Amino acid sequence: MKINVLAIAPYIGLRDLLMEMVREETAIRMDVEVADLQEALPLVQLAEERGYNMVVSRGGTASLIRQHTSLPVVDIPVSGYDILRVLTLVRKTNSKVAIIGFPNICKAVSEVSSLLEFDIPTFSIGDPAEVKGALEQAFQSDVKIVLGDVVTVRAAQEMGYHGILITSGRESVSDMFREVRRVFDVYRQGQAKVEFYREMMDSDSRAIFALDRHKNVMYLNHAAGNMIGGKTEDDVSGKGIQLFFPILYKLIQQLEETPDAKDLQQFLHVNDRQYKASVMARGNASHFHYLVSLDSVERWRNERRFAAYIPSRLVTFNQLVGSSSVLKKTISRSLKYAETDRNVWISGEKGTGKSAFAQAIHSASKRHGQGFYMIPCGEIAEQELDALLKGTAEELALPETGFAGTIYLNNADRLDRASQDKWLKVIRQYKSIRFLASSSTTLNRLKSRADYNQDLIAALSELHITVPPLRERMEDLDEIIRVSIASYNSQSGKQIVGFRDAAMDELMQYHWTGNLRELENAVHEMLILTKGNYVEHKDAALVLQRYKQSADLHAAAAFAPIDLRGSLEEIERRIIMHVLQEEGMNQSKTCKRLGINRTTLWRKMNKTLNNET
Repeated sequence: MKINVLAIAPYIGLRDLLMEMVREETAIRMDVEVADLQEALPLVQLAEERGYNMVVSRGGTASLIRQHTSLPVVDIPVSGYDILRVLTLVRKTNSKVAIIGFPNICKAVSEVSSLLEFDIPTFSIGDPAEVKGALEQAFQSDVKIVLGDVVTVRAAQEMGYHGILITSGRESVSDMFREVRRVFDVYRQGQAKVEFYREMMDSDSRAIFALDRHKNVMYLNHAAGNMIGGKTEDDVSGKGIQLFFPILYKLIQQLEETPDAKDLQQFLHVNDRQYKASVMARGNASHFHYLVSLDSVERWRNERRFAAYIPSRLVTFNQLVGSSSVLKKTISRSLKYAETDRNVWISGEKGTGKSAFAQAIHSASKRHGQGFYMIPCGEIAEQELDALLKGTAEELALPETGFAGTIYLNNADRLDRASQDKWLKVIRQYKSIRFLASSSTTLNRLKSRADYNQDLIAALSELHITVPPLRERMEDLDEIIRVSIASYNSQSGKQIVGFRDAAMDELMQYHWTGNLRELENAVHEMLILTKGNYVEHKDAALVLQRYKQSADLHAAAAFAPIDLRGSLEEIERRIIMHVLQEEGMNQSKTCKRLGINRTTLWRKMNKTLNNET
């Protein structure tokens, strides 16, 4: 008989490691899910009903699961090897590092760090709820990087700082499997099955209700409680929804009266606000229920705002990696600009991190709670831009909704003349919105372009910063790579601690014309190739050789001359075909580069084809 185990991995890399190592365990059958803290509870609620003998998890998630199941819960430990690896990773950083965790972890880190002669402050907690307070205390003492469990790393990132996860390695997983076998032998003697009939809804900004077949409340989340007057689950559990939310009761009746319907979506007006309501009927005769969610129309529209992009988590200045003087000066100037309401133009080569600076400026401004829209100027189609700025029959234009946050025009130098004029009109009309813009073209060069609206440049460049290229701050390379390694480890389950000196020399000698983006892509590929704890010289050299060959090909293509022989019309056709090929035959991008509309492009291409035939 195999032991049926449900493993709840707080991070993706641990899931992959568990799935790899369980293949070697003949006595254990394991299903692995990725969830952390409250996210794990819905999975655990059904664990015994689905025939699992025990649950495996780590840290605070394991402690929380124990409070919500009668099944045995086995911890995946953090071993001395795990601690040694993460301390090796951060040992040479220029930033102040601290550990936040439960007493056993803090004690183990202190012991290992003392052997390494590496002084690291510790902040001990007894409960995950204490993490935020410990983080605030750490950051007040000038800590820039925190080590800890998933809850610590996530909270640090939400506060705008770097967190590095202490991952569990193969030794820790092996210890866990031994404990699973031991606990199962004991548990098997007195195992009592308990069925769970109640499904927990995930914590969500939407209002969520779970109702039984009689429309009595089984569960509601915090947002749903607030919607019906601050009620708690204890207040309404087992009572009919019609007592608290009659309009929702009528909506469910409407679903019941529709033959063969299992889902219904409709807009409701509740407490002077519009909501998009979704009702789902699920289950069978013995376990039938309704799941209802209500999403505010404002949030629902914002998340689907055509080509405008809303980052799920905004970058802060504390997350801009590096300690070089040129980066510090740029950040210092940007922080001062963030405190103002003036529009800022951000210049810099491709891949330098202009979008990160734009997000950080918004995050540090008084508008940080008002929303941030990123407009991909080189990609947004004319009809999408018109819908965004002028609205449609179904939706108001973004400026007309009362939006008072930040609009970021990414690659503003790629706007065609018509789009430039539209944005200038909006900037002049809506003074409540702050605008940020970025370009890979220098501002001086853009000002010399006859096809660019100089009034738009003036309106968007009340203030100006230039993000330095990577070649001007190569001393930051080590810190940037360290952060990339930590992120990769948490995703992959590997325990890479650094680059060999020879491999690092290869990176330092490369020109990085693609800047941070090119560096991050190259490092990621090297980490994938790495089999041990260090990136070896051969892996770095292999990746960089391919990058050098690609750069040479691009350079050759950039300097390939266009044949200027023949008539003006013939030369024009060659230029059009050259740009089309550079843009991957994308006609929209070609039109933007040439400053012509699609009709003109089609006419010229059609004429070319007719001449050739």
